[in-house]
Amino acid sequence: MIRPDPMIAAKPGAQDVQAMAARTLWLEELYFLDGRDQISHPQYGLFTGLALKYQNLTSTDGI
Repeated sequence: MIRPDPMIAAKPGAQDVQAMAARTLWLEELYFLDGRDQISHPQYGLFTGLALKYQNLTSTDGI
């Protein structure tokens, strides 16, 4: 998956539905990439810190 551009919504709050949907899909992709779906992961079930950890990642393709 290629990182959505822009990640920042153009409208206030959650009114920019398209940007929010793209952000949700991106974070879900990072969640599985990081292995947080595995019960043995120390942050199993949490999305906390994913955006910061992978802030320089532009695509999950080929990883």
